[in-house]
Amino acid sequence: MDKLVLIFYLLLPVLLFAGAKITKKGEWNDQVLSFDHTKAFLGFASIIIIFHHASQRTCAPWLPQFRIHHGLDVFVYMGYLCVAAFFLCSGYGMYTASRKEGFFKSFFKVRILPILLPALIMWVVFFVSELVMGVKIGFPIIINVYSYIWYIPAIIYLYFCFYNSFGRIKDEKTASIVMWLGIVFYIIVCVIFSPGSWWYNTVHLFGVGVGIARHKEKRIEEYKKVYALKLILFALLFLIPFAFASYYYEILNLVGIKSNQLVNFVRFISEPVLQMISAYAFAILVLLIGLKIRIGNPVLKFLGGFTLETYLVHPLFIQAFSFAFVMDNAKPVLYIQNQFLYILATIILSLPIAFGLNRLMRLLKKK
Repeated sequence: MDKLVLIFYLLLPVLLFAGAKITKKGEWNDQVLSFDHTKAFLGFASIIIIFHHASQRTCAPWLPQFRIHHGLDVFVYMGYLCVAAFFLCSGYGMYTASRKEGFFKSFFKVRILPILLPALIMWVVFFVSELVMGVKIGFPIIINVYSYIWYIPAIIYLYFCFYNSFGRIKDEKTASIVMWLGIVFYIIVCVIFSPGSWWYNTVHLFGVGVGIARHKEKRIEEYKKVYALKLILFALLFLIPFAFASYYYEILNLVGIKSNQLVNFVRFISEPVLQMISAYAFAILVLLIGLKIRIGNPVLKFLGGFTLETYLVHPLFIQAFSFAFVMDNAKPVLYIQNQFLYILATIILSLPIAFGLNRLMRLLKKK
């Protein structure tokens, strides 16, 4: 293990809690769902996703044994939890913004294009890079060129679900039912056709976010009641399903179950369901903690301003500095075996480019 990587385990809590304020007994952080507070947490989550993707190229258990270098193991299964927070905040923000007059008239230009354009730019960058590196591109070409792109069609689909429900149906209860039917339909399609559970195990949080926004005051007051008990319950509801969904093989071995057929059956049936439960519980747990701890500092504010672009840009360097570029049998661009330097190089290059891409998108939006 590269011991220098342990520095990040010290720096990440500092990044999250520097400047944080703990409320007094009987007092609450009423800004828990404010734009600044949620953006601060999502800025932190965007960095955790970088660590998650880096861990998948260094110490994930499905890698060949000679490729595994331990150190980032904690982050291997954490990615979907951060994405759950993004979906919840997206749903909450979408409904809140939709209360403004004229919201749905410029929906495509204001909501879809700022997601679609940077995604297309990075897709082209990956496509050209793979051609230059001689990587064989399979079918479907969209996924095989840029496998991290799944989030883009997912969030765009959810936005259109919202548009076709709350933008067209006046009765909010009916609109909510229609939106949830759209989400369930997406999950069913992904279960059948998608390459993995990460395509659908967190999308329900978008609907949860819309629901919280619709009944904000009521929900917040409910979370405050028997607060300590709710904190414990949601912590358990997160930790137990997360542990089993992530480490089911080790747990089954621990209790003496070693049948590959049974292990695969348990994985196929329980893993996605447990991930969906733990994703929901994690997102609510973060909200509960946020009621007592208000985070925010200049670095988180800065990072929270271009989270989408950070998500889109960093995979290029995750792949470029790994043992192979995109495909495991391809040659590397510049293999950085030291995990500390691997993460550091990825962050140092990704953030300025992501920030620049964000500024470009803002300029195009004004034009």
